[in-house]
Amino acid sequence: MKNLFARIADRYDTMNRIMSLGMDRLWRRSALKHIELPEECKILDLACGTGDFTIELARRWPNAEITGVDLTSEMLDIARAKLSEVRNVTYLTGDAQNLSMLEPKQFSLIVCAFGFRNFPDKAKALSECHRLLADGGKLVVLELFRPTSRIIGTLVNAWLAVVSRLFASGASTEYRYLRRSVANTVTAADFITMARDCGFSLSRSSFFLPSATCITLKKEQHA
Repeated sequence: MKNLFARIADRYDTMNRIMSLGMDRLWRRSALKHIELPEECKILDLACGTGDFTIELARRWPNAEITGVDLTSEMLDIARAKLSEVRNVTYLTGDAQNLSMLEPKQFSLIVCAFGFRNFPDKAKALSECHRLLADGGKLVVLELFRPTSRIIGTLVNAWLAVVSRLFASGASTEYRYLRRSVANTVTAADFITMARDCGFSLSRSSFFLPSATCITLKKEQHA
């Protein structure tokens, strides 16, 4: 997985714009629309990639302490090059399934955009998020979950196939994997069930046209 994303790092942002019909930035902004945080807090962007979501977080909460974590150093190199726009972000290399370098219960918000379907052990990553969140903290997951409709699934797969052939011919193997990852991942409903088993409650679930789902989960406060 690490090597796959290293090979496509230099075209990752461009392909995201094309594959999402230019909607991926709007999806990220919409995912944060209902989140309220104190001005000074700690936020984690998990599987932050090239830092688009991290920058959005920093713009919205300029006094927050924001950490971006990703497995792939090539993606983080691109993310760090964007830091001239903001000053409250730190990037770390790490695996979402094992973030032992981070202290528990320190984050008010954790976000993860288009990362969970690539985690081999999603339950372990969810457990790590639960460990790192303060009581009452939120986890926002923006993802291309497996469609429950066969028709929608076929259309999404066909679109991704066409786009990857036209614009990513030099990375056909990598984008073939990304298409399969959508078809083979869990549904949004299955992910919510998995999150509940890890100690989260559902705050909100929204579908963003044409193909993304945003799930907001809460770590309940202990009495």
